[in-house]
Amino acid sequence: MPYNTFQAIVLQRVDWRENDRILTLFSPEHGRVDALCRSCRKPKSPLMSASELFTMGEYVVFSGKGRDYVQSCNIIECFYPLRLDYERLAAAAMMASACLKTIQPEEPMGHLYILLARSFRRLAFEEGDIAAVTSAFLLHFITLQGFKPRLNHCVRCAKRMGEDEGGYLMAQEDGVCCASCAAQAPRRSWLSANQLAWLREVLVLGIDKTQRVLDAYPIDHLKQYAEYQLETKLPELPAH
Repeated sequence: MPYNTFQAIVLQRVDWRENDRILTLFSPEHGRVDALCRSCRKPKSPLMSASELFTMGEYVVFSGKGRDYVQSCNIIECFYPLRLDYERLAAAAMMASACLKTIQPEEPMGHLYILLARSFRRLAFEEGDIAAVTSAFLLHFITLQGFKPRLNHCVRCAKRMGEDEGGYLMAQEDGVCCASCAAQAPRRSWLSANQLAWLREVLVLGIDKTQRVLDAYPIDHLKQYAEYQLETKLPELPAH
């Protein structure tokens, strides 16, 4: 039976029979891998932690009889603090769900894997604003999916958006529309000038190098944008 060793994050688990679980693993090299983890629900199973949501590890998987099986796992990080805070747990679950809806078997997605792993680390071990981390994840996520929003010019009149000018984020037109052009537009999501500037900085610099702090991060705007582009619903987040 062929064995394969790869790093992966558990995006989903489904209890199977009395003591087993079916895991959906996200591997940067192999994309989605669905594997049966046998006896992992037994109290003394060495695979108990490896079958938990959000666990990152080096999984040894073998294939046989038309199915993949988890043979062993060297855990790298379990992101345990996520389980101690409901808002952080909900944000991580939404990120995992977004990845689950886009990854495919044997389709490498290294950049998305890195984005997810770094976002989990920020949520679990850093004191940063949860809405900021989640907003940054969604912005980079939709960009990696090929739906990068146009933020510098109005998508209708092509006018350059001023630094002190807000606009409407319109998913159906893939970017920001100025106030004049969006007067009669449906599905409008207003972004302040400060929010637009933050989005531009995060796209260019990344959240770790962005010095701007917002009173309200555009998490709902970006979630709606992602849902429209992916034609699916993502899990709800707690009110913030």
